[in-house]
Amino acid sequence: MQPQERIATDTQTLWAIDPTHTTVEFAVKHFFFLTVKGSLTTLEGNVVLNPADVRRSSTIVVLQSASINTGNKRRDANLRAADFLDANRYPEIRFESTKVEPGTDRDTLRVTGALTIKDQSKEIVLDVSEIDRSCSPSGEHVAYYSARTDLDRLDFRGHAMRLWIGRMLQITINVQATRRT
Repeated sequence: MQPQERIATDTQTLWAIDPTHTTVEFAVKHFFFLTVKGSLTTLEGNVVLNPADVRRSSTIVVLQSASINTGNKRRDANLRAADFLDANRYPEIRFESTKVEPGTDRDTLRVTGALTIKDQSKEIVLDVSEIDRSCSPSGEHVAYYSARTDLDRLDFRGHAMRLWIGRMLQITINVQATRRT
């Protein structure tokens, strides 16, 4: 039996998200035509995967809001301040799934969950693609996922500078997770 087949036949498995090989990136319009890109670099989380019934799968991810990085120190300081993320008062951004459904093909999922930013929770949907599940050179089972969604920053009290900064953020998440059970 191949490693991928063995993983697929297990009922439920726990996967730890590897923060050093996972990226959470965003893009937003600035001055209506420039695109500002950035990332949140400090995170932790896990995935409970049930290949026999994906509806019984789940995920929780916690990001540190102070880890926002756009490559511009002044802009990053503004984003950490009270007008935006208020990282001192709200150090965590949290996503907890509430529903997992099959996607449009066998390698995709729709993951619905509560995203909490600055104590404001909103339901969002992630379109998730499984890229690969295999064994690493060290023998660990590793899974790779890519997810995408759009966020309306006004849903999370992001009203500051709304004439200069676009309303919608495009979010792209690339996950590497290592099997724990």
